Amino acid sequence: MTPYTLIVAATKESGIGIKGGLPWRIPKDMVFFKHVTTLIPKTSPQHLQNVVIMGRVTWESIPPKFRPLTDRFNIVISRNPLYDLQDAPNTVLADSFEKALSLVDPKLHGRVFVVGGAHMYQLAIKERHCSHILLTRINSDIECDTFFPNIDEKDFRLANHQELEEYVEQVVPSGKQSHKDIDYEFLLYIRK
Repeated sequence: MTPYTLIVAATKESGIGIKGGLPWRIPKDMVFFKHVTTLIPKTSPQHLQNVVIMGRVTWESIPPKFRPLTDRFNIVISRNPLYDLQDAPNTVLADSFEKALSLVDPKLHGRVFVVGGAHMYQLAIKERHCSHILLTRINSDIECDTFFPNIDEKDFRLANHQELEEYVEQVVPSGKQSHKDIDYEFLLYIRK
């Protein structure tokens, strides 16, 4: 099975959303997300396209003008096999997380990212094939009603900053960053 990465922004209390949306807007995090999820590593064939796997609620939380996520193969998970993706290009429907992973073709696809929501993260983090977690840690107190699962230190280690930059193949601001009244930092966890 193909290894995959979880990519998420979460508060210290692991909050990731409220009322079906993001409770913050951090432009540098959005740029980071797009770079990471579209980057084909230099060591991979450049004709590949990365995969983003998401639940239906996450799909619906993306403004229609921004879906599907461009330059990525989108897999949307819904238990409803008749869920209407409205002919979104480069997008397919799967009825389970396992089915979504089975749709990944190593001849066509590069890295695989699980991009939300909470239920998808809960399923994905438990599997041995979850190799990395890219976490934008929000260090400000923000109310959330949806949460990321606990990162178990028996399974994952916090990478150093150089490992983060090597994984994303770009310079990443180190340490605490700020946008308006929100403090955050970019982190990488690697499965032991």
